[in-house]
Amino acid sequence: MTAADLGAVLALNGTAEGLVEPLSADRLDWLRLIAAHAVVVDLDDVPVGFVLTFTPGSAYDGLAFEAFTQTYADRFLLIERIVVAPDHRRTGIATQVYRAIERAAKPFDRAVAAVPTNTPAITFHTTRGYTEIAEQRLPNGTTTVLVSKELAE
Repeated sequence: MTAADLGAVLALNGTAEGLVEPLSADRLDWLRLIAAHAVVVDLDDVPVGFVLTFTPGSAYDGLAFEAFTQTYADRFLLIERIVVAPDHRRTGIATQVYRAIERAAKPFDRAVAAVPTNTPAITFHTTRGYTEIAEQRLPNGTTTVLVSKELAE
């Protein structure tokens, strides 16, 4: 993800309202610079998705990141968000991205994520082998499920 991608990524993020937090251009630019992975998924040179991940010790300031740090110290890779354009959902893009992220997470022993409750994302993660480790109530009153997938060989 480069600065040139910010407009497209912000537009994609807007398509996932209610599933991921809104982003400003400044926040997205900062996140991409501190992320372990800040990747745009292109199909025929058209952005159709993106992913942001963070490793322990980064400057990331999310509530789930803090909870995972308390639980796992430095032994996790956080999938902070993955967004796929609505007309490309359920086509295997998220599965391919998760496979790549899980390979990258092996040195950290696990991949983790915060998943909104009562969404298809819960089933997606459960099917991929993620287990619930906690629920987290957010300042806006919603609840997310903190999930983890052990990747030890």
